[in-house]
Amino acid sequence: MVKVKEAKKGDLLGMDGRPNVLGGPSFSYSALEMFMMAPDFAVLVAGDSGIVVYHEGKGGKSRVLLMVGGSATDLLRSAEGSARGAGTVKITLEVSPESPVLPDLESAGYRKAGDVANYFAKGRPALFLEKIL
Repeated sequence: MVKVKEAKKGDLLGMDGRPNVLGGPSFSYSALEMFMMAPDFAVLVAGDSGIVVYHEGKGGKSRVLLMVGGSATDLLRSAEGSARGAGTVKITLEVSPESPVLPDLESAGYRKAGDVANYFAKGRPALFLEKIL
């Protein structure tokens, strides 16, 4: 088990522009810094891995926007804790069917709620996954 913590500015350099293992876009340092300072986002890190989660508010959902590096199980567990703390009732994400973290997501209880054709552009589809908290 890897220790997960809230990101500080120095942690963002390790996430800057790194590939999003979910298949979506990566984010620049400045975008990550903006997320980190916004009250409805959580930016969490575990070693050289990280996750960005957006919380819609009490009774709403949380959405994973970015996951970089490994430590998927630990990052997801902490993201779910952050979502519960924000009062959301479920957590969602879009992931490429070829993503190396798809088995980790399924093992963590994320279930397919739909398909999104061409979600990542260039003909690349996504699976829409969710987990009720």
